[in-house]
Amino acid sequence: MNLKYNLMKNLMIKIWKPLLSLLFGVAVVIFWAVPFVGGLCFQEQYQMFLFDTGYFLERIVLPGGLADYISEFLVQFYYMPVLGGAIIALLLMGIQAAVWGLMKQYGARHDFPGYLLSFLPSIALWCAMGDQNVLLSFVVALFGALVIGWIHNRFHNRLVKVVFELVSTALVYWFLGPVVFLYAALMIGDTLKNAKQKGNVFSGIGYSAVILILTIAWILLTTQTLQYPLYRIFAGLNYYRYPGAVSPLPFVVMVWAVVIPFLGMIPCHRKSLQKLQQSKVVMVLSYVLVIVASWFGIKASFDEMTYELIDYDFLVRTEQWYKIIEKAEKKPATTPLSVSCVNLALSQKGVLADRLFEFYQNGGEGLFPTFTRDMISPVSTAEIFFRLGMVNDAERYMFEAQEAIPNYRKSARLTRRIIECEIINGNYQVAAKLLRRLQKTLFYSNWANQTMALLGNEKAINRHPIYGKLRKYREKKQDFLFSDREMDQMLGLLFLNDNHNRMAYEYLMCYELLQRDMEKFVQYYPLGRFVGYDHIPRTFQEILIGNWMKTHSDPRTIPYSVDAQNVNNTLNFIQLYMQNPKNPQLDQQPYVSNAWHYVMVQGADEASKKKEGMKEVY
Repeated sequence: MNLKYNLMKNLMIKIWKPLLSLLFGVAVVIFWAVPFVGGLCFQEQYQMFLFDTGYFLERIVLPGGLADYISEFLVQFYYMPVLGGAIIALLLMGIQAAVWGLMKQYGARHDFPGYLLSFLPSIALWCAMGDQNVLLSFVVALFGALVIGWIHNRFHNRLVKVVFELVSTALVYWFLGPVVFLYAALMIGDTLKNAKQKGNVFSGIGYSAVILILTIAWILLTTQTLQYPLYRIFAGLNYYRYPGAVSPLPFVVMVWAVVIPFLGMIPCHRKSLQKLQQSKVVMVLSYVLVIVASWFGIKASFDEMTYELIDYDFLVRTEQWYKIIEKAEKKPATTPLSVSCVNLALSQKGVLADRLFEFYQNGGEGLFPTFTRDMISPVSTAEIFFRLGMVNDAERYMFEAQEAIPNYRKSARLTRRIIECEIINGNYQVAAKLLRRLQKTLFYSNWANQTMALLGNEKAINRHPIYGKLRKYREKKQDFLFSDREMDQMLGLLFLNDNHNRMAYEYLMCYELLQRDMEKFVQYYPLGRFVGYDHIPRTFQEILIGNWMKTHSDPRTIPYSVDAQNVNNTLNFIQLYMQNPKNPQLDQQPYVSNAWHYVMVQGADEASKKKEGMKEVY
């Protein structure tokens, strides 16, 4: 029995550190592949990695270019979220292992608390990645600098070390970027440690100053021909998505990655501290404290509203319409962008006109959000336009989103949609040019090859379930300037072009309802006979019932095929509202989801207002 116990004890002593690192990695994979999968796809969709010599040279000619190239190579695998989560996990585990290796080189003799502390830079980096504009190139560069610092510290021959420092400092800056300062700090730490051991502290300080001067000199020397301001040269060209912004997050993480290894230099001679290190209770409490603090730190670092929008965009991209509806049922969407995604999902499942007011609505922007010249908001709106058949407007919004990417990258996802718009419009030469670019990618090349074979084949395109349908839907007979101040007219023209376009009809009718324009709703309602409904949608029924009862007293005279329950609910709502417009019962089911609640209660002061005009794209 004692033998088995001793064997198990020895085994645990050997494997507890690798096991802890593995558990950390598993947590990272689960985090990114499940609740924050949208964040992975967000990163993947705003780049286009090409297997092309020109693409490699374009990256490598800039400081930090190798880290940038490697990171974009890795980010393309985010297309498969589990693989993307595993890549991030391996990098964070690698950083933790490098930090622990450096701690031991600097003198750490005890696994506790040293091994626990070695996780802190990786956790700090995990928190920093909550900012969706912190790029993986920084993670790759940080890992590379730590590994090279660890290699540097392994050299003991003075001449070899000096030569290595001279060469590696220049290479680290050019290949990895400003993490060279972290590398310089690690070299200085090693120099001071060795100088202290030999009793030559002042010479160590002098040599450390030389290392720092050499680092700055290499940076200034190697960037003489670059047309970038100094703050970008020293802050990094590709660690953050916005070139004009200097984020403090990479620098905070670099400080953690330097300070934690240096803790290995602190001697522990006091018996009281040694007892604490050996206490299992202290050890368990310390690990629990770090885990809890990490959980709160990570939660605070990932902005809820930002990632909600990212999630909605991801669900639209992957056409997970039921998940969008379920998400909105659990927590109401409130921003125009998220509301428009919910309404698109309802439309794609054929229940928009039935369930419109079961969800929060914020006017016409809930169907077509205001155009803003950024890389995020036009994308989901473009998906709405594309499915409606407003192909040119979808292409315009996708193009604007791609051109608004702050670090001037191209997007494989957006390029693919632009190609589809060009094919629908018959612009095959433009489509072919863009397809040749996608053929150099990994995950889009098969689609590009298949689509390339489709070009010019009118019969095949017209038979295509998407392209053929949208060719029928799109406006072809007349050329007009798109006006997002008159969306009902745009939708009306679209529907008149093909009266089987159910989505266009429903968006037209819902737009008038959300604008509280009952006159136009009644005017356009008869067009629904072309759509082929098997019943009058619930929302339409409620409006028709209310309008009829304005001039009639007997509900039995309603000339529409309306459901008796809808009649009762609408009449009860009107009665309660007439008695007391602020009756709290009006905010309960079934009245709160009645169309008249939106018209009369939700923003009655807005009833006379029209949706403010969105910014013109051109």
